[in-house]
Parts: sequence; structure tokens; C-alpha cells
Amino acid sequence: MTARRVTDGYRITTGDGRSTEELVEAGEYEYAHSCLISENFPARHFEGKRVREIVLLEFDHDVASEEAIAAAGEAGLERPMYEDALHFGIEHPHVQRERPVIFLHDPWIGYFGRRDVVCLWSNAGRRELGLEGFDDKWNQNYRFAFVRRRSRGGCGSMIRSGGE
Repeated sequence: MTARRVTDGYRITTGDGRSTEELVEAGEYEYAHSCLISENFPARHFEGKRVREIVLLEFDHDVASEEAIAAAGEAGLERPMYEDALHFGIEHPHVQRERPVIFLHDPWIGYFGRRDVVCLWSNAGRRELGLEGFDDKWNQNYRFAFVRRRSRGGCGSMIRSGGE
């Protein structure tokens, strides 16, 4: 299994109190999947605002979600939450124009039984926010978003706003 980090990381701030609908609107997508609503993906705010560092992994071969998750774990990374995808699209809109970014959070069971995860991509120059099948095989074009683990000193993937 071969994976390599594409970037040192992208910082995002989550837990700002906005609803899923407000986050989708703030992303200014030309297309957003109609199932990306609070009923299916309620924005969780946990303990308020916190900074998380998103790292993108790519593979030199087609992979299943489980392989990407295992490689991320070996690299000391954690699985993202769907809120990470919504904030990432707002704060780093240019990234999805390069190549698709998949967030392998705990899948949502769609209306027809498919296990779906949030994906950011570009189609004919349009930024899009969609859902892709967790159980699908991913080709080499996809990049996978994971979260850099929090260090024991309180820095890293989950730094609270305000400088803790």
C-alpha cells in the first residue's frame, strides 16, 4: 500500500454555530447535492470553535475506502467528520478545482441504502459539493482528506480558538 502526503495541511475552523444549510450556502458551490441538509447532516458544534488541520493523501493505485483509512491511521491521521468537508470547501475553495477531495467520515446511509460520504470536486470549471459511495473503489485522481491528530500539548488538529 503506497500513500504519500500531498500537502503539509490546510487549517480550518469548525464549530462556528452555523447550520448545515448556512455552511453549504457559504461554500458558494455551483451545485450542492440536495441531501446535504441538516436533517441528514446536522452541523455539530461540540465545544465551540476549534481549529483542525486537514491533510490530503493520494495513492498511486486504485483504492477502497478501508485501504485509505488504514494508510491514514499508519500515518498518524484521524478520519474526518462531514463538518470538516463543509468548512474545508468554504475556507479552501481552490483545492477542489485541482482534483476531487473525498472525506471518509462515518458514512451516511442514503435513501436507497448506499453508504455515502461528502466529496468536493470540480466539473467543467464549476465547484460542486456532492455525495459519493463509501463502498466504491476510488481511482488515482481522488485525494483523501484526513485530520492531523492532536498532540499531547494541545496543538495540532484540534486547537481551540483563543490560543489554547
